[in-house]
Amino acid sequence: MSEITMITGVNLMKRKDLNRKLSHADADGVWAFTPSSFSALMGGIKPDYLKLMMKRLADQGVLTRAVRGVYVNPHARSRPSDVRRALLRFLRPREINYVSLESKLSEAGAISQRSTALTCMTTGSQGRFETPWGTIEFTHTDRKIRIGVDVIARDDGTLEATMRTALRDLRRVGRNHDVIDAKTLTEAISKEESRDEQQSCRP
Repeated sequence: MSEITMITGVNLMKRKDLNRKLSHADADGVWAFTPSSFSALMGGIKPDYLKLMMKRLADQGVLTRAVRGVYVNPHARSRPSDVRRALLRFLRPREINYVSLESKLSEAGAISQRSTALTCMTTGSQGRFETPWGTIEFTHTDRKIRIGVDVIARDDGTLEATMRTALRDLRRVGRNHDVIDAKTLTEAISKEESRDEQQSCRP
C-alpha cells in the first residue's frame, strides 16, 4: 500500500495501524510530535509525504497543530493538563526555558498587570507563538541560569522562576515594574523561600 493511500485515509487497516501506534506512544507518555519523531513512530515516512500526511491528519482531527512543526495528539491520556506550559520544551528544545515575568508574579498576586500570554525567559531567541491553548511569549536572557536557585522544576518537568528571579527579569526587560504590589511581593518571596527551606531540610 502506498504512502499516498495512507495519507488520504482510504485504507481502514492503515488508520487502525496509525491509531495503534499513537496509543502505544501515549502509553509511553508521548503526546506531542515533531515531524521527525512522528516519522520515526510510523516506521519512516518519505519527506515528500510527511508534511502532507500530518496536515491531513490535523484536518481530520487525529492530530492538533500546536505551532509550526509541533503536533499534539488530542486524544492522548498522557497529555498534560496545562498543554501550553508543556509545549515549552518543544519550542526551544536545546535551550533553557522558564516561566517568569508577569505570568509568575501575577500568580502570586504581586502584580496587577496580568498578561494573557504565558511569559517566559529563554537562553534561545525571543519569539511569540500562538497555540490553540493560548499565546506563549519568549524573551531572551544572557544570564547564567542556575537550576534549583534561580529557577525551580515543577512536577510536570517545566521550569519556573523564583519570585526574586521573576522580579529581576521584569526589571531587566523594563516593563510593568511600576504596578508591583510591594507588600504582596515581599510576602510571596518570604513564603516561597520558607517553603523551599523546609523542603531542603527533609531527609
